[in-house]
Amino acid sequence: MSLITKYEFEAPEEGIKLLILAAVHGNETAGTKACNRLMAELNSGMVTLKKGFLTIVPVCNPEAYRKDVRCVEENLNRVMTFHENPQTYEQRLANEICPLIKRSRVTLDLHSTHCPGDVPFAFCDYPDKYNQTLINALDVEYVLEGWPEIYGRQQQITDYSTEHCAHVYGKTATTLECGYHKAPEAAELAYRAIVGTLAAFGMTDGELPFSCRKQRIRMDSFVIKEREGKLCRAYKHLDKISKGERLAVYDDGEALYAPDDGYILLPNLEADLGTEWYYLGSAI
Repeated sequence: MSLITKYEFEAPEEGIKLLILAAVHGNETAGTKACNRLMAELNSGMVTLKKGFLTIVPVCNPEAYRKDVRCVEENLNRVMTFHENPQTYEQRLANEICPLIKRSRVTLDLHSTHCPGDVPFAFCDYPDKYNQTLINALDVEYVLEGWPEIYGRQQQITDYSTEHCAHVYGKTATTLECGYHKAPEAAELAYRAIVGTLAAFGMTDGELPFSCRKQRIRMDSFVIKEREGKLCRAYKHLDKISKGERLAVYDDGEALYAPDDGYILLPNLEADLGTEWYYLGSAI
């Protein structure tokens, strides 16, 4: 029995195969709302698919979604590869999602972030003409690059993300972080992203989205929360930081400082031990 539910829409004319994923992390529901809205419009005839093949998985982690938590046993977006002998719920989910990524030319993976006021952005892990087309269709100012390189260097956590999975299969995936989980604006941005992507690839007759200028940020490193502690203030994603600024302090008194001027990225004020606490980046 399948753990996930997928919805498929085939146009009368040949075109690109596009996959939309949402709720890879169960408490990130903006993308799910956007998917449900688009599917209602497709089913009612308000939106017509003219070319290609569209697959939508509005909830990639159903049990975590039901519990309104990030994951059940482990981070699904770190185990997105095929598992010969899956040991966890998320590994079993990955075995169902990976074939969908493999068969699709382009995947748009919709996420959201932890902190109110977070700035939306896109990841571009493996640049090619397809994700450049997709990113140009997104109504975001910031694009983060260098994710595979930092995980390759630091090797504390294995990076089996949706973008890595697509890359291994010779396909393309882009992750969109739509802003704070529960902000209504995040669901609206996710919806505009889907509609814009469909138009950009000629799958609908929708207007091509206006392409705003993108600010590229290089991800330089990440910090694992090794023991109990806290960030020194309620940082938001893309807050600017100065060299020598105290960013976090462990309960035993050890402090962590910014090695250079730049940005703090994806700070998680409630990070679990052994997970990413925050990332550091710089403008390209």
